[in-house]
Amino acid sequence: MAKFEAGYVGDSKNTGGKAKDSPVKFSTIYTWDGVSSKSDQTWYYEEINRTGSTAIKWPTFQGCRPSMNRIGIGDAYDLCRQIGNGNADNNPYNLANVDSHMIKNSEWGAVAYLSYSDYGRGNTTEITINNINASGSKTIWAVTGYAADTVSAATQKIDNLEEYINPGSSSGPAGIWYSSQGQKASTTGNTSGVYDMVGGAWEWTAGYVDIGSGNVSTYGSKLRSEANGKYKSIYVHNGDGGTDTANYNEDANRKRKGEAIWETSTTGTVSTGWNKDYYDFVRSYDPFTVRGGGCGSESGAGVFAFYRSAGYCSYYIGFRPVLVCE
Repeated sequence: MAKFEAGYVGDSKNTGGKAKDSPVKFSTIYTWDGVSSKSDQTWYYEEINRTGSTAIKWPTFQGCRPSMNRIGIGDAYDLCRQIGNGNADNNPYNLANVDSHMIKNSEWGAVAYLSYSDYGRGNTTEITINNINASGSKTIWAVTGYAADTVSAATQKIDNLEEYINPGSSSGPAGIWYSSQGQKASTTGNTSGVYDMVGGAWEWTAGYVDIGSGNVSTYGSKLRSEANGKYKSIYVHNGDGGTDTANYNEDANRKRKGEAIWETSTTGTVSTGWNKDYYDFVRSYDPFTVRGGGCGSESGAGVFAFYRSAGYCSYYIGFRPVLVCE
């Protein structure tokens, strides 16, 4: 599992230059905040038209990067599958004999439970939220690899994004991932753990309720057309209009275990579960799952938080891949 959620490559002080184009093209153009035809996907280098022919840049998975947002679930899923493809155009990862895919709810659940066990932070010490909010930037919403000074701190809006993505000293800004405060945002409480699972950007997971049409087809066609079921979690649609509560209580769904959804929540709609983490299950219009909470979610963020989304590009949702050795 990637140590950090996906981040943008390149900045004005990085001599490495711009990120390279991946073979994945944008397939959706709608974004939550109304930017429907243009987006600064390459961060502040250039604006691009999302016409279906524009390449998505390869991401990086490091601390102190702008979280990669404005990418729909289908495109993020496709990009995660390409990460392990050594023959893909411009692939920068030099991976071999790996199976790459977007994280599933069962994989998120496995890491969440490990963090809650004696092998992680334990069940009395919550992971501290990454509350850094870069919304004053043109397009960036969150920054990877930071921790607040308390578990459920309010969002910390930053004025100088450069300071947080290009730390100018060995200590860096408060809460940087390798500092004593920053390590509180790790699933293990030290630098060996996984970061950004609480706060930062919400993260797509490869799960959806199978309504067979609507946003599942519009935004998740790449995920839905994946023939191999091991790469996704499909939830039963109850067929009566599909409210989130009804789908959550569908017997076939409730029998699923290990996803840190059914075991950690009770109603499925607009409520709180373990550690008061926020949850709201998928429904017809919002058939896709996201996890972890955002930088402004305060006490509602957490490894057991889950939410629903329509699947289109959003400034507050990112993603991360999982690699399996073949």
